[in-house]
Amino acid sequence: MEGQGKALEALRQGARDMMNQMMQAMRGQQGQGEQQGEGQGNQTGRDPLGRPRATTGPDFGERVNVPDEIDVQRAREILEAIRKKLGDNAGPEFERRYLERLLDIQ
Repeated sequence: MEGQGKALEALRQGARDMMNQMMQAMRGQQGQGEQQGEGQGNQTGRDPLGRPRATTGPDFGERVNVPDEIDVQRAREILEAIRKKLGDNAGPEFERRYLERLLDIQ
């Protein structure tokens, strides 16, 4: 219940901030050229809900590194080696638990 209350309060605060920003934008559009510049300067680069704006927000794919085929193949080889080692059951208990954690099978 406490988490829900905090979430509702954050939504209310976001709605208040959004309303304030909308009112500032409307005042700026009504012929107050200087105020419009000031209103935009006062924005912190975030939308009314506190998220980064699209221009300063998350990366839209320019810097996303897709693994090369060699990286994918190497990852498969490593997983296969872990599975093989785990299947041998020759190692101590702590090693087996470690390998299971690597594979996320518990």
